Amino acid sequence: MKLTHVFFTTILICIIVAVFGRWFLNQEIIGGDWSYYYHEMLKEFTFFPLSWNPGNGNGLGAIEPLYSLKIFSNFTIVLSTSSGLPWAVVYKIFWFGLFIALSILSSTALLKSILSNIKYWQLVIGGVIFTLNTHILMIVGGGQMGVALAYAIAPLVLARFIPLVQNLSVNWTINLRNSLIASLVLAAQLMFDLRIVYITLFVIGLYMLLRVMYAFTHVSLLYLFFLGLPIGIVTLLHASWVFPLLLLRQNPLVDAGQAYTNVGMVQFLSFAHFSDAIALLHPNWPENLFGKVYFMRPEFLFLPILAYSSLLFLKKSNIIIFFALLGLLGSFLAKGANPPFGEVYLWMFDHVPGFVLFRDPTKWYLMIALSYSVLIPFSIGQICIWFSSHTKFSIFNFQFSNKSQFLNVQNFFFFFPFSFFVFLIRPAILGQLGGTFQKHEIPKEYIVLKDFLHDQPEFFRTLWIPRGVRFNYFSNKHLVIVSDLLFGTRDIITVSKKLHSAETKTYLQKLGIKYIIVPFDPLGEIFVKNRKYDEEQYKDTIEQLETLPWLKRLHSFGKIVVFEVPHPKDRFWLTGNGKISYTMINPVDYDLTISTTEPQSLIFSENYNPSWVATSDNITFVSKKTIFGLNSFSLPKKVNYSIKITFAQQKYYEYGQIISMVTLISVALAIIVFQKKKV
Repeated sequence: MKLTHVFFTTILICIIVAVFGRWFLNQEIIGGDWSYYYHEMLKEFTFFPLSWNPGNGNGLGAIEPLYSLKIFSNFTIVLSTSSGLPWAVVYKIFWFGLFIALSILSSTALLKSILSNIKYWQLVIGGVIFTLNTHILMIVGGGQMGVALAYAIAPLVLARFIPLVQNLSVNWTINLRNSLIASLVLAAQLMFDLRIVYITLFVIGLYMLLRVMYAFTHVSLLYLFFLGLPIGIVTLLHASWVFPLLLLRQNPLVDAGQAYTNVGMVQFLSFAHFSDAIALLHPNWPENLFGKVYFMRPEFLFLPILAYSSLLFLKKSNIIIFFALLGLLGSFLAKGANPPFGEVYLWMFDHVPGFVLFRDPTKWYLMIALSYSVLIPFSIGQICIWFSSHTKFSIFNFQFSNKSQFLNVQNFFFFFPFSFFVFLIRPAILGQLGGTFQKHEIPKEYIVLKDFLHDQPEFFRTLWIPRGVRFNYFSNKHLVIVSDLLFGTRDIITVSKKLHSAETKTYLQKLGIKYIIVPFDPLGEIFVKNRKYDEEQYKDTIEQLETLPWLKRLHSFGKIVVFEVPHPKDRFWLTGNGKISYTMINPVDYDLTISTTEPQSLIFSENYNPSWVATSDNITFVSKKTIFGLNSFSLPKKVNYSIKITFAQQKYYEYGQIISMVTLISVALAIIVFQKKKV
């Protein structure tokens, strides 16, 4: 490696350590949406997640909506439990460390693939812009690591697809190999986040359209085949969850209801303005408080000025036009329903297939980051070349000479924009960002509560009012329900009125709720007023629950207050007289032994789904929905039953897993064969 490469690499490493070093220095990464798992919780995970998750659906069970992400998540957890490595070490490497490495390597791979004769220092600048802009720092600070990893791999997907779009080799085996590699990269991105894949494919489609229109690329059947082949292969690689969705015609967004399809929600979540977006400035920078939008910072306008100055050098590279359009279009979409022409975004949300995924328009910042990570290094390089044509020149009365070892053109045009960018993200370097960037300790109260719950072998649920915290303990036997979802409100007065109803008491018992818990809020995320912790809300919640005569307050776990509900039902219970015992093989498979003295119904206290079936003596009972939304199986005879209850959809997921594994092995072998032939 050249000495200059070592120098620029050292600078890159220093800025990466300054921003992300806290992740690896702190004992645990706690904050945002990043989940916290106790050691006891990790043992229940399997490599392939099951189709039904008892913890979803507000602790009442639901089909796993993020199945592909769960595959990677479960893989890292199983790696930890099987190898004996601490979970904190594994997730810091395979989640947070992988994000940093992928983001830098992926963005530099894109620059190398589309710009010829690019300098190493330009690669460094491109990598820094893509990895350290305010948008992605808010994403990782918020603990949204699935989105972050999909974002990080996006440039690599473009780097593999753009050559396919530009031209095809006369050798079909080369085209096939390139398509297979592109398939693997795209499949990896899809594993992390579907929305980011949608944006990436949108970018590829836009590039293909412009290529056909302005470069007069001949669109032949062979051309479409090699471009479409990766989509088919990716579908097969993700057959473990795509196959059941297609076969059963399920839409994972149906259960989300108006939260994902309401235009009003889009308008509410359109926090960024066009000036924010075009400046690559996240509207919540730097505090990342939901809904708190800051004033425009004019210094960030340096980025679009530098990026779009690339249009002065169009003769040098035609692909720059595409990335300039990409940045402008991304800025327009990232502002969402805000002016100008915000109604266009709302129309697209209602009419464009798949656009319903983007109720939060800031996901389109990816297009701006991709654009600027290419345009800015290109602009700086071209400006540097222009100044290099002069033997001597001065900037701000400071003399430069191309013959100087230090005060030369290249160093100036690296250090000035690099230093200015570092200045823009200075809150990250100074430790002023929140979320995962802050050091947090696990409150001892929650460890004691975890031990208290874990040591009880029977099944039950806990109801957290108004909602739980990241330190909740849960398992397949001990599930968590939050009251704001159960009752549709966080107002403690309204919740208290409902709890005073005899019907609500019966309802909670039938749901198997044994404890009602008022959480201690160490991070100030629950009892909040005007974005600040409000102790009075916490006290009011406890006082309201203490007025309920049927609740027994247990000894407190520090500031965590626990109430006991009398006589909660089990996971399976009978509507009449009889005895029941059961064994949970796994969350989609149960064995039951039942003795009855009268015809009655067996209640399975998880959210109703018609795919739950009970089999006894070759007779199948289909689940029926109770008035409480649970599963019910009719037992028409006064006999002893030996029943097996299964979730019928699971077999389709298992078929899909076989298809996925066979496809992965076949694609990998084909790439190896083509590589050995040096085609």
